[in-house]
Amino acid sequence: MNHDANLYFSTPGPVTVHALQPVVCSLGQILYAGTKWGSQATHAHAPPPDFFRPTPHNLLVYTLEGEADYVDDTGVKTVLRKGTLMWTRPGVNQSYGPRPGSRWSEFFMWFGGPLFDTWQTQGYPGAQSRLLLLEPVDYWLGRFAAIVQPAAGTPAETPLVRLCRLQQLLAEALQAEAAGRQTAETLVWRETVCKRLAGGTLTSPALTGLAAELNMSYSSFRERFLHLTGKTPGQYRAGEVLRRACRRLMENDDPVYQIAAELGFHDPFHFSRRFKQAIGLSPKEFRRQVPRP
Repeated sequence: MNHDANLYFSTPGPVTVHALQPVVCSLGQILYAGTKWGSQATHAHAPPPDFFRPTPHNLLVYTLEGEADYVDDTGVKTVLRKGTLMWTRPGVNQSYGPRPGSRWSEFFMWFGGPLFDTWQTQGYPGAQSRLLLLEPVDYWLGRFAAIVQPAAGTPAETPLVRLCRLQQLLAEALQAEAAGRQTAETLVWRETVCKRLAGGTLTSPALTGLAAELNMSYSSFRERFLHLTGKTPGQYRAGEVLRRACRRLMENDDPVYQIAAELGFHDPFHFSRRFKQAIGLSPKEFRRQVPRP
């Protein structure tokens, strides 16, 4: 094995990993895993403009602290931050290192073999290098380290078992990515719908129409919104409209009938009845008793 000094060295730190060929079997191998702490050398492996270096194997780079610039010829250019895992396939030319003036620490792993060739044919990590977010760092670093550098007294495992554990860990990382993406998409969906409902009136936008805009049946829309907010769309909208009514009553002297009309109530009596049910006072009583801002 070629002991390229750029690929096979570690530096000590709070957790030190230095594992040369820790797993070798017929289905794959981990060639090296290590930790580098407090690095300050940006693109130290070669001077610009030839700072790209080949990735001869699958490469994992997990940021433990600090920030690093990363760029490769798959089109990825990003900043690696604490908790991010970069997964790069073999054959990619890449470069990464601490941002100028900062320190950066990493756990890295080189691995490959028939098992991971199959992963690659199925799109993992993909044509582009893949950036995943894995937190908390101590938990994930501990799991990586347990595969490549088992603690003293740990029951012995065959290389194949440890290689399969790496596959499981990668699968869990992909699952965490999917869950995080779903969570982000859910938050955006909820924020978008809440903003539409809060900015409308008691009758507009029509709830069935809003559901149709989102390519959902009204029942599915109502069920999802209720699950995310604890309120039906109608309840949420009514509450927001009444909050706007309170602000209007406190901030100006507009007639009650005008506020009622502009907020979508059928008439002032409808507005007064709904307002008193929610607030405990009629609009006029509220205006008299609540101090102006």
